[in-house]
Amino acid sequence: MPDDLRAPENTREFMAMWNSVTAEHLAYKLAEILQQLARRTPGVGALDEAQAAALSPLLIRALQVAATSDGGPHAAVQFLGEYAAGPGD
Repeated sequence: MPDDLRAPENTREFMAMWNSVTAEHLAYKLAEILQQLARRTPGVGALDEAQAAALSPLLIRALQVAATSDGGPHAAVQFLGEYAAGPGD
C-alpha cells in the first residue's frame, strides 16, 4: 500500500475507497475461478491468467448491475450484451 495514502475525509469517501478495494479483491478471486471453470467445462478452451484477469472486472460490474434495486439477472445480461456490442455496433 502506498505510504502517501491519506485517510478518507468523510463517510462517502471511505465507502468509495472500500468499494474500490473490494471490487479489486473480488476481480482477483474471480479471475482464479474463471480459469478453474474453463478447465472444468467441456468444450471450453483454457483461459490464461491475462484473459481471466481482463474478464473478471467486467463480470464483477455485471454482478453489481444485477444487485441494484432495478437490476437483476436480465439487467446484468443486458449490460454484458451492450458491452460486447461495443460503441456504434
